[in-house]
Amino acid sequence: MNFCKMHGLGNDFIVIENLQGNLSLDKFQIVSICDRRYGIGADGVMIVNSSETCDIKMSFFNSDGSEVEMCGNGIRCFAKYVYDKDIVKKNPIDIETLAGIKTTFLEIQNSKVIKVQVDMGTPIFESQKIPIDNSKERAIDEKVEFNDHLIDFSAISMGNPHVVIFVDDLDNYPIKKIGPFIENHSLFPKKTNVNFVQIIDNENIRVVTWERGAGLTLACGTGTCASVAIANYKGFVKKKVNASLPGGNLLIEIKDTIYMTGEAVTVFEGIIE
Repeated sequence: MNFCKMHGLGNDFIVIENLQGNLSLDKFQIVSICDRRYGIGADGVMIVNSSETCDIKMSFFNSDGSEVEMCGNGIRCFAKYVYDKDIVKKNPIDIETLAGIKTTFLEIQNSKVIKVQVDMGTPIFESQKIPIDNSKERAIDEKVEFNDHLIDFSAISMGNPHVVIFVDDLDNYPIKKIGPFIENHSLFPKKTNVNFVQIIDNENIRVVTWERGAGLTLACGTGTCASVAIANYKGFVKKKVNASLPGGNLLIEIKDTIYMTGEAVTVFEGIIE
């Protein structure tokens, strides 16, 4: 089985083609492939499928084997892969995902994709659609208790659930403790991604994400979009924001929908026997 290792800002993925529809990977196989000591190592696996409604279809699995709706960094790599491999030779490319159709706009240099802008769609604020077990219509400025302290958070969906927590000092915040606590909290029936955000000024932020099913990662595209959406809603930032993540930078723009622009890199290719 052929594969391609890719990354977007250090958020790394294994891409496998299934255009004929005869590939079947179980949870154990996905976990094994993503294992960084005994497998190839990755934050997730993306399957390239044919689509009846779009140019191509992306199926995404986290490193714990769970299938999820979307991955922002992943879809940039996915778009680069199908273009560079001549599977879909057009620009823009419409990609079918469990979070709906995502349109990707390619920046091409020497016949290869170097950057991708993604129309990430409209953020979902309704509590039931995130989902969060909350009687309020929107989950803005909520509180949850952790070790006798109250944590302020807001929740939103970018096709997958996200919590956004604003902090004063990102470097010294207990992300590795708060992240898994919120991810698995009973408030979130489908679990949740958790984003920790430090506002630098009204055009610049820092974001660190604890990803549902993957843990601490170098970058999260949907999480960064969610963070900017909440920060703009609360009046902290403008509609065009540079986001600094551990793995690099993303440009997020709020228009009728949210647009994310960032790099996509091919690392190496190989064969799984």
